[in-house]
Amino acid sequence: MKTGITLLALAGIAAGTALVVYFGSAAVGDAFLAAGWRGLAAMSAIYLSSVVLCAFAWRVLVVPSQPNGITLFNWVRLLRDSAANILAIVPGAGEAIAARELMGFGTGFGAAIASTVVDVTMEIVSQLFFTMLGLAILVKEQPGAPLAWWALAGLVISAVAMGGFFVAQRSGLFRFLQSLPDRLGLTTPWNAEDESQSVHAGIEDIYRTPRRPIACAVLHLIAWIVGAGEAWVALWFMGHPLGIGDVLAIESLIFALRTIAFVVPWAAGIQEGGYIAVGALFGLTPDIALGLSLLKRARELVTGVPTLLVWQALEARRLLQTPRDAKGR
Repeated sequence: MKTGITLLALAGIAAGTALVVYFGSAAVGDAFLAAGWRGLAAMSAIYLSSVVLCAFAWRVLVVPSQPNGITLFNWVRLLRDSAANILAIVPGAGEAIAARELMGFGTGFGAAIASTVVDVTMEIVSQLFFTMLGLAILVKEQPGAPLAWWALAGLVISAVAMGGFFVAQRSGLFRFLQSLPDRLGLTTPWNAEDESQSVHAGIEDIYRTPRRPIACAVLHLIAWIVGAGEAWVALWFMGHPLGIGDVLAIESLIFALRTIAFVVPWAAGIQEGGYIAVGALFGLTPDIALGLSLLKRARELVTGVPTLLVWQALEARRLLQTPRDAKGR
């Protein structure tokens, strides 16, 4: 499986590189450099604003409250995005690392995993509504565009898949997975009396109060809309501004495409091709579209690499403290 993912990543990188070369590396480079560090800084500021909204969305799912709760959730959300964007060759790395970080700061196993699962679910649900918004703008401005039908088909498939995942959560999927090692005789079972260790119980607890997942989904939808400002700012700095409606349509369809193509690490090649195809409908030339895609990837590195370095430092400190604590006992 790792070999397959690696091959997909290499194929995607090759495709992206081929697009840049085909449409002119100099022109794409000029479009990228036009934004400069000021453009990247502005994009990073908008991205971090959307992270705050996502942190609040995740936070409302966890009860009881924790000291410095919103600070913690801002950190784990930023870490989750950074790991997902940069370590994408390992599927689910962002979610797994963030859940572990929550546990490292005192959140119980069940609550950490359950809140992560529900937060991802509500984020994808909100993305479906975000895609619907973009699709509506596309149909209004480009009636009869073939891409609209493909986007609608993808939206329906995603909605059905998400509905199935939601039903599976409520039907005990994670209770089964949690008990699977014991069923296979690989390890001792979880303590059934300790509800803090039960992922299924944690998920049920969240869905038992509907306003919590609903608030989570609404905050994520706002975060998607705010996050689209990254592309709007980038295009403005590049000297090719678009209306906010056009940018919302482009970004909603690109993010939907990235979600569908999750098996390709970094959506390499997929994102670049998507920006060319969708951007063309709104007047973006291929070099500008590719420059925008490269700027988005540069922003991921600017915010993601420092975050992962801080996380590594925290992990190293924990490893150094563990032997000392054990010796003290």
